[in-house]
Amino acid sequence: MTECILGSEDSRHDFSIVSVNVSANTTLIFKTCSYCGISYRYVDQIWEEIASEEVSR
Repeated sequence: MTECILGSEDSRHDFSIVSVNVSANTTLIFKTCSYCGISYRYVDQIWEEIASEEVSR
């Protein structure tokens, strides 16, 4: 996972978790850092980084 540095004190990401109901049986879970904007999605029980070009669409 990429490091996120906020000022000189914090080197951790500050993720907000968002769940999106796609259907009755499927929910997608995303997390995005409010400082650097890096995003991950939860796929097959692992967090997968979303490439920046996917996010900008």
